Amino acid sequence: MSPRVSVWITNAIFLSFIVVSLFYSLVYFENQNLIIETANLNEERNRSFAIVQELSRVKNQFPIAYQCHYSFGLSNGSLHEITERIPYSIYKKLRLGDTIQVYKKEIRTFGKLTAISRIKGNEEPLPLLENLERYFRYGFIYLLVLVGVTLVIRALGLLSQTYPSQQKLNEIDEIVVNKSQD
Repeated sequence: MSPRVSVWITNAIFLSFIVVSLFYSLVYFENQNLIIETANLNEERNRSFAIVQELSRVKNQFPIAYQCHYSFGLSNGSLHEITERIPYSIYKKLRLGDTIQVYKKEIRTFGKLTAISRIKGNEEPLPLLENLERYFRYGFIYLLVLVGVTLVIRALGLLSQTYPSQQKLNEIDEIVVNKSQD
């Protein structure tokens, strides 16, 4: 492999590492912001009402889990829909079209106005950006390993060019001697 190609591959790996690092840090800080916002979500000032749109059972999951899909209005007049996991005790009380009490808070996520909410009495964890954060963390670790391997290969390549082995020096001496004899 020519030295040009290995430099190109090294630069591509470094650039990928930088891009994934930026995305990981962006998702990490947004997720931390969501965790802080959800910590004080269950306050009385955040209480509102929503309308149940759909109730369903999550398929292929043990123990059995249930979901409630509901909607409520935002301050700008738009309708916001949320799907939330609920325990069976709440599931059996709800019917389609019911008005339910929720705790809601309007926030900005990635610069876009959105809302987080929780049904009153629900203790199930909210779906945050944890899966996306985990995805970028694994990509970050993978590219960090690739950067380390690439640095080692590049360093060994530069060392072999700067300090050739004794066998290479002997071969070069033989070539020089043969050319001088001709």
